[in-house]
Amino acid sequence: MDLENINYNEVIHNKLKKCEFCGRELEPIGLEYLYVNISPDCIEYHRCNCNKAQEYWRKKDKQEYEEQKRNRYKAVINRIYKENYVGRNIQNLNFENFYSDQNNQHAVKVARDYANKNKSKMQANGLIITGKSGVGKTHLAGAIANRLIEDGKIVLMGRLTTLLDMIKETFRDNTKSENELIELYSNVDMIIIDDLGTERISSWALEKLYTIIQNRFENGLPIIITTRFDKKGLISRFSYSNDQDLVDATISKLYQKCYGITLKEMKKELV
Repeated sequence: MDLENINYNEVIHNKLKKCEFCGRELEPIGLEYLYVNISPDCIEYHRCNCNKAQEYWRKKDKQEYEEQKRNRYKAVINRIYKENYVGRNIQNLNFENFYSDQNNQHAVKVARDYANKNKSKMQANGLIITGKSGVGKTHLAGAIANRLIEDGKIVLMGRLTTLLDMIKETFRDNTKSENELIELYSNVDMIIIDDLGTERISSWALEKLYTIIQNRFENGLPIIITTRFDKKGLISRFSYSNDQDLVDATISKLYQKCYGITLKEMKKELV
């Protein structure tokens, strides 16, 4: 830069940015006056306090906050995905490699249609995929998950113990908090709990599960469950928590907000 040719007395007050709503001249941040050699793109201004500007910045700040929150969710879930799903080849599950016979064609069609409906907007209602071990419940849920991920949705999939163990880790890791994880589980686009009812559930775990389910339904977000148990079977399995009222409330809430898909045994062994 040729310092000898800079006119330090020439200021550009007449070139200051103005509020696009009320036309008021905006005050630059950190500068008492501006010289002609400063690029306008490098100047940051205080926000105007007119009503329209304040409304604009409220919306803008909210959008940026939501975007930052989604990026944090993606970072956490990508780590979970790599640690827990790669070994189980969940990322390779799709509708194209799901084998189904005539008994299960309708169930697969319902699952495929459900995934497609969530492309533009997440559905408020979820799915409960039931069937015996080995009929493809995890495969079908994984196919839905991967279809949503392809569409840019944030999906969290795992066994209940895996998800709750992360919450327990917050008691030992000061960089996380239980509330933050509950918020994540309550607000991601889709959460899939695989093999629900397989593990015995404590009163503490049941309370967290109910909170997540209730939060998601209040937020208009779905949940997918895969399980080998019917409604009565889940209630029986959850009764180990010794809180029958909460057991009934949790299972009832799921069945109120989820469609049912039943997979039957097929002749060909699933991959």
